[in-house]
Amino acid sequence: MQQSDLFGLCTICGHVGTMLRGDQRSVRESYACSNCRFTLRWRDQAGVIVDEFGRGRAISLDQLVERGLLNDISIYEPALRGPFVARLKGLQNYVRSYFRPDEPLGDVSSDGVRNEDLTRLTFQDNSFDLIITSDVMEHLPDIEKAFAETLRVLRPGGIHVFSIPNDYPLPDRTETRARLEQGTLVHLKPERYHNAGDGTKCLVFTDYGSDLSEIIRSLGGHLAVVRRSGVQEPCYTNATFVMRKVASPEMRSVHSAVQPPVQERAKDLECPICKGSEYEDFNGRQNARCSTCRAVERNRLMWMILDRLGGFEPGKRVLQLAPEPSLARKFNDLSGDAYHGAEVNAERFQKSQNKSIRMLDLCTDLAAIPDASYDVILHNHVLEHVPCDVREVLRQLDRILAPGGLHFLSVPIRGEKTDEDLSPDLTDAERQARFGEKDHMRIFGSSDLRDLLQEVWGTGPHLIEPIEIFDRDDLRRAAIPTAARQGASGHSVFHYCKGAHPPAVVLAEARSKSAPKPERTIAPGASAAVRTVRNEVDASYPAEDAPPGSQIMLGLEALRRDNPWPDFPWEDHAPFKLALDANGDGGRDIVLREIIAKDVRLMVEVGCFLGGSALHWLTANPDLNLIGVDPWDGNWADYVLGMAHHPSMSLHVEHLSDTEVKRIARLLSDYGNFAVALNNLRDFRHRFYPVRRFSPEALYYLRRREIPVDMIYIDAFKHRADLDAAYALYPDAILCGDDWLWPDESGCFVMQEAIKEFARDHGFEIEAKRQTWVLHK
Repeated sequence: MQQSDLFGLCTICGHVGTMLRGDQRSVRESYACSNCRFTLRWRDQAGVIVDEFGRGRAISLDQLVERGLLNDISIYEPALRGPFVARLKGLQNYVRSYFRPDEPLGDVSSDGVRNEDLTRLTFQDNSFDLIITSDVMEHLPDIEKAFAETLRVLRPGGIHVFSIPNDYPLPDRTETRARLEQGTLVHLKPERYHNAGDGTKCLVFTDYGSDLSEIIRSLGGHLAVVRRSGVQEPCYTNATFVMRKVASPEMRSVHSAVQPPVQERAKDLECPICKGSEYEDFNGRQNARCSTCRAVERNRLMWMILDRLGGFEPGKRVLQLAPEPSLARKFNDLSGDAYHGAEVNAERFQKSQNKSIRMLDLCTDLAAIPDASYDVILHNHVLEHVPCDVREVLRQLDRILAPGGLHFLSVPIRGEKTDEDLSPDLTDAERQARFGEKDHMRIFGSSDLRDLLQEVWGTGPHLIEPIEIFDRDDLRRAAIPTAARQGASGHSVFHYCKGAHPPAVVLAEARSKSAPKPERTIAPGASAAVRTVRNEVDASYPAEDAPPGSQIMLGLEALRRDNPWPDFPWEDHAPFKLALDANGDGGRDIVLREIIAKDVRLMVEVGCFLGGSALHWLTANPDLNLIGVDPWDGNWADYVLGMAHHPSMSLHVEHLSDTEVKRIARLLSDYGNFAVALNNLRDFRHRFYPVRRFSPEALYYLRRREIPVDMIYIDAFKHRADLDAAYALYPDAILCGDDWLWPDESGCFVMQEAIKEFARDHGFEIEAKRQTWVLHK
């Protein structure tokens, strides 16, 4: 045996033998296993995975698979080929992807490979226990977005195992080789390319340094650099990087067999079904499952809607598909023999529920049921399983619904377009990858679902907007997540009243006409500063602040009416973008990430300046409505002119020519701050609501009008009052903002200290990046 050859165990296939050094210049690409032919780089990654998930019962990747030790592990790998693809693609919880920029993200090709961009993953939060990338991360133009995304979709305690070309020792700083500037590729170092998985050449954007550990830590993870290679020739450059999503002490390990602990909850939480007050985190979602009756969010929301819209009435003839126990018991008590629970696999339900469940195949058995047989039909997450034309199933269900009868349903939703495949040749793993579960035939898109329901049920709206028929406190007590309160999601309930207006529409109209003036309350425990501001606001801005003669003061339409846009010669002056974010380097991507990940639909920005940051938010989510709070007083012309020559402020205008800066100053002098700011936002006129008020008074103004806010971004005065008022009035809203590193004349980081103090008082964790901060519970 040559001195440089290696005798040992292959952690991929389990073969024991000699691995030859070969003639590769790179050590990490040498020492191929004589059995599976994979080199040192792959085997070291496999060794980490075996150690993490083998539980002391496997010594190779093949053994992990053979012994079923990965069956319950959710795995994601962006790759077309390699040892992990070959061995893991048969597992039902394994998902692989490749980025195809000209195709919609989330689409799945005929071979089961998803289209995913690592900087904009379409997966839900907390989806995977293991992510594997092999020489991928150096090819991404924005590494912080990519690592933030992989951390987002990892479950707490989960790991991202990756390899990247690396020197030894690692240099102090990560350096950018190339970057994208407004869509243009700019090379900062000589071009370097690697072979991509599809045979093309792939540009290297980043040379990594030891500060990667600090980057990962700032994003909420922990990085270990593992050097496992047992070769005689030093192989310091073959490192395996292991990024773990940090789990708080009370969070369950992904391998723990015990039930997740019941979290300490506020005393006023109450399950609408069983009146229990304790909830558990489930499947990565906070407060998802009632600890007493085991109902998850969509079960609780369906119960509340049925109760509010007349579904719970004695003697009604009810058909419930795939019946949940809590609803089944309720209908059985109300209707007795007129209640029919039905399921295609009835035996499964009969074993788990002490009642008769009828067998019903929606594809073949509905035709035998007489017309107008039922007064209520309901089902949660059933239609995605139906292996036939779902449109015909809905038509048959409508036929057997009596005039005036009610139909309620929910389905899983992702994106705008429905993805469906009824082919029996599709494997369980392929269905899992495309539709989220191995027994799903489709996953619905919100736009296609709306069109389908209008085709079968007639004109809508058929989507129930819970925020329109329930108080926010009712939804909070039931632990209904913000994403379920407005817009279409997998929690949403769609409904129909045969031959009449949908009951939610009738109820919402009645509620609007008879709505009492909202009670002006403040959250318990609010600081003295908040109470002082509140008293001042109440004295200066009484609740009766709607225009004289107004009959409606609630909601966004009334807000738009009472806060009109200015008159401006829109066609004569081009808009511009001036955002105080160091020309894109201010860290606002962590806010954009929250807007996208949490599907924020209504946001308040306190302190809008000239609309530059508002453009960021509105562009990120086409469903976002933004309320801009700013007095837009004074004149900012001299301020903008001075920015161009200021040592730090010049960063904000370096993308603008001197001529353009002077044009902006002239516009501000001629038309004022308000008109110029809104001219910059004119393309979003239907989604931007200007409120010319100081804060925190403006937040009280919005709360009195019952504006349902999901996120509040604070970029205004450097004190705590805005933060206290935001939390007191909107305790469920995401709180974030700017000026994390803003020093006053004494050098103190005033806003940073206020945020830290607030976080300590209310149990928040702070995520900060450059000037930007986000608070997390």
